[in-house]
Amino acid sequence: MIFSKSNNEIAQAFIKAWAKLENPKHNARVEVNTKSGGSYTFEYTDLGGIFDEAKRVFKENEISIMQNASTREINGNLMISVETMLLHSSGQWIKSDPLQMPCSTNMQDMGGQITYMKRYSLSALIGIATEKDDDANGAVGNEYKMTNKGNKASDKQLDFVKKLLEGKVNEKNDFNTLYSYLKQSMDTDVDMENWTSQQASQAIKILKGGNTQ
Repeated sequence: MIFSKSNNEIAQAFIKAWAKLENPKHNARVEVNTKSGGSYTFEYTDLGGIFDEAKRVFKENEISIMQNASTREINGNLMISVETMLLHSSGQWIKSDPLQMPCSTNMQDMGGQITYMKRYSLSALIGIATEKDDDANGAVGNEYKMTNKGNKASDKQLDFVKKLLEGKVNEKNDFNTLYSYLKQSMDTDVDMENWTSQQASQAIKILKGGNTQ
């Protein structure tokens, strides 16, 4: 963790804010298929849920959140790097050390990586828990499948989302690129087929408003 040269004001503001922060409610679910053939699920909070809780108390303490994602070559490998900063109205700041992982060559997968990294970087920096401990099962090779709580989106909703996306395809952006932008705008790394009805409605609203890039 890195601090601005002067940090007395942001330290006081962050202490006040942190005292009011609560672990946000889980709004998504992961299904895990273990190497032994079994399965289990655990719930977590997506990036939007973390921002909602942080904004609730940070705004009254004049703290804003800034996150930056970039790619860089390290030892011949292309890496994604995500940094999270808490900026106080005084100009003082707290910044996380870069969180890095190998970069996917697929634009859609890269967008999911960035969202995932932003979620972990932010929750670690502000000191909240966004999921139950999975006993590191993912680290030993188990397969994860992200799903969401709530009513599943209908085929009609998803077909309409696809139709709206197809209508925005141009020489600059193909379908997969626009789809990646859309998920980033929704602050989710969940694939369309696992969206809830609420998420599909959110996507339709974004696409009708022309908010994809």
